[in-house]
Amino acid sequence: MKIGIDIGGSHIGIGLLNDENKIIKKIEKDITYEKEVEKRVIDYLEKNIDDLKKENDVKLIGIVTPGNIKDNIITNLVNLGLDKLDLNCIINKYKDIPIKIKNDSKAAALAENEYGALREYKDSVFLCLGTGIGSAVFMNKRLLIANRNTGFELGHMIIKRGGIKCNCGKDGCFETYCSIKRFKEKIKEILEIDNCSSEELLRIIEKESNNKKVKEVIDEYIENLIVGLSNIIDIFEPEAICLGGSFVFFKDIFYNRLVSEMDKRRYVFNKDSIPEIVLATLKNDAGIIGAVL
Repeated sequence: MKIGIDIGGSHIGIGLLNDENKIIKKIEKDITYEKEVEKRVIDYLEKNIDDLKKENDVKLIGIVTPGNIKDNIITNLVNLGLDKLDLNCIINKYKDIPIKIKNDSKAAALAENEYGALREYKDSVFLCLGTGIGSAVFMNKRLLIANRNTGFELGHMIIKRGGIKCNCGKDGCFETYCSIKRFKEKIKEILEIDNCSSEELLRIIEKESNNKKVKEVIDEYIENLIVGLSNIIDIFEPEAICLGGSFVFFKDIFYNRLVSEMDKRRYVFNKDSIPEIVLATLKNDAGIIGAVL
């Protein structure tokens, strides 16, 4: 058995996987990044690892998280409100078990590449549109990794000079315009909605389909997404771009229009280079599965 752990911007997912990398048990917990959050995260992980170890022969633990990983310390967790997350205590406690630590978007991309929407493509790009925009690039089925840091942070390319300030400190990043978190915030502001679930918000948007301001937000989101995608296409010439994260939940609002607009207008240098735009199929399980690959 293997344990896959996905530490996200708003929740932690822990899965028990068999030798075929299928999840046979899953534990999930919402989390807010407040005081002493690092200790609370570590305590939660250790408790659940201990519980799973009591009943199973665990041969591998995989942990994925946003940010850059060096010496088992994660930094640049800009969307989690943490300066760092030190996982050395986990490494030291479970010395008898191999432990892998990866960037969450790269791990989710590996899962989609192996088992999901990207398995038929050699050259592809994965974008996780959620709290921010995580990303990964494959060439000839090989995940590209930079030597110094995680690299390929496509969510932090600039699409608007002097634009909205990003959590990373720059202005006008792709994710400040096209993360699903940003989209939801704008809709809530327009409709004067307080806290509500994504499912509730989706129903509200559908009911407000004739609302001019709502339409403008949707139009603007799609236009900004196309700008980001066109840059990615011209740089990497992928056969497919896979859109994952919370974007999949709002697919009925965005997906068909996005594909139609990409086909209708010339957004890329080579018109015949427009790739397949596909939706992630593994959803929230991708990070857990990718953690053990």
